[in-house]
Amino acid sequence: MTGTEASGATDAPIVIVGGGVAGLVCARRLHRAGHRVLLLEGAEEVGGRVRSTVRDGLVLDHGFQVLFTAYPVLGAELEMAALAPQRCAPAAWVVRDGRARLVGDALRDLRLLPRVLRDGGMGWGDLLRMLRLRLLAAACSVDDCFAPRFARHETAAFLRWRGFSERAIRQFFAPFYGGILLDPSLGTSASVLLFTLKMLAQGDTVLPAQGMGAITRQLASALPAGSVRCGTRVRAVEVTEGAASAVVLASGERVAARAVVLATDPWSLVALAATAGVTLPAPPPPLGCATVYFTAPAPPLPGTTLWLHAAPDAVVSHALTVTEVAPRYAPPGTSLLAATAIGPAAMLDDAALEAAARRDVAVMAQAAGVAPVPLTHVATWRVPQAQFAQPPGWMERRPGPAGGISGLWVASELAHSSSLDGAARGGVAAAEAVLQSVHSHS
Repeated sequence: MTGTEASGATDAPIVIVGGGVAGLVCARRLHRAGHRVLLLEGAEEVGGRVRSTVRDGLVLDHGFQVLFTAYPVLGAELEMAALAPQRCAPAAWVVRDGRARLVGDALRDLRLLPRVLRDGGMGWGDLLRMLRLRLLAAACSVDDCFAPRFARHETAAFLRWRGFSERAIRQFFAPFYGGILLDPSLGTSASVLLFTLKMLAQGDTVLPAQGMGAITRQLASALPAGSVRCGTRVRAVEVTEGAASAVVLASGERVAARAVVLATDPWSLVALAATAGVTLPAPPPPLGCATVYFTAPAPPLPGTTLWLHAAPDAVVSHALTVTEVAPRYAPPGTSLLAATAIGPAAMLDDAALEAAARRDVAVMAQAAGVAPVPLTHVATWRVPQAQFAQPPGWMERRPGPAGGISGLWVASELAHSSSLDGAARGGVAAAEAVLQSVHSHS
């Protein structure tokens, strides 16, 4: 694949198609390097999958998400303090057979240790194996986490190889890491498990005080006025003399470009590249989730700890009273609960999903020993393409930043991992490739 500068006019902007994390990070890097950029976003606001909607004083993230402060690349792009991050406890309540058991990282919070030992959420052997796995992940670099010796194994098989009991795999790893990876079967590459565990071990899990959308709003705020156009869908990439020279909007408008960076979701990216005559590897299948939001006069589930429903027939994978972590998600006196379904359960129709969420939250509340409170349904947020599947072998098909023809580049989480940091890495890699090309031809 080539990486030379486009034949478009040198006074034209570098056009970035897509205003999610990858596109915003790429645009910021290019702007800081002194280049004129134009970011085109098809939605009415930037953010991609990292957005929040405010409705009747409630902050509703577009699907339940959290931010790992240890993300090395995204963290370097953010002014973390300005997000006023609100910390989740480094632990989870696992509910099964009518009982809630605490599993937590006592190395991050020693106060958890007595309850973790008393509850027996994991046996002594599994607790020791968990400590060893945590130390392994913390000692690995990010590149080490994605080395072939880990990448070639499914998470479930890797955990069995590490000696974990079937009970620990079924009752903790499947609901907890399966919820993070949107794969309760634990068929995801063990590399992703190690990377996630490393992030959990080395930093906090937080919610920005004003919602996850504050992350992408902050990234966008660094771009100059007029450099972002929302509600602007790109239909095709135009090629002149073998180089990307413009994009064509859905309206028919042609926007000249010095270079074009495709930073859309992985599936749209492949379709847009095809309009330039470029065939990119087909991305892995998408993984979806659905989050049901309820309000209540008191916390339906107590504390800043994630609640996991480990029963085989559970629809809700994980739930959190988000106002226990970040009170500004709702007006004073109102609690906001997010209950998330993954896998086939996320495909239930709205009525069935809401009813199942009410049932599962009631089961978890009973296990927590709290009195039930009336729940008012306020929204159901479906994210059918929340992540892409990351089974063993997927890394071998990852695209690089070069887009296949001169002046065309790719900024995508596909370049690293289906995570916020993976998206930021894709944006950085594309920006660096564009800058190297532009400077070598100036």
